[in-house]
Amino acid sequence: MSMLFVVLVGLAGGLAGALQSQFLGIMQDKAGTLASTFVTYAGGGLAVGLLMLAMGGASLSDLREVPWWVLTAGLMGLVVVASLGITVSRLGLGSGLTLFTGATLILAAVIDHLGLFAEANVLGVRRLAGVAFVIFGTWLVVGSD
Repeated sequence: MSMLFVVLVGLAGGLAGALQSQFLGIMQDKAGTLASTFVTYAGGGLAVGLLMLAMGGASLSDLREVPWWVLTAGLMGLVVVASLGITVSRLGLGSGLTLFTGATLILAAVIDHLGLFAEANVLGVRRLAGVAFVIFGTWLVVGSD
């Protein structure tokens, strides 16, 4: 898989994430957290189910090979979707996504540094400075004037 393709997929995911977050905020205001989270997961579940059928199924049985705690990803996704709906509806899209992204990047740096789920990627001075800038940038965007 080419690096260009990977970068384009990442950009598409970021664009979809921004749109999804805005839509979640709108649904949150009109119908609440549970309804907006349900619509998100029901729509996504239906779409991926149809895609699996169209592509000849999937290797769901292979999931028996992963540790049990990996299967909690779906529950964490509920927290992601609900938190985006709540923060975006109250803080706006920019602040809500900045807060979410800042928290994600900080935890990612800690997980990488400790090598919790994969090979360690030590947090050197440059990456530590980046984390500090993320914290400062998040404060600038989310903090009140």
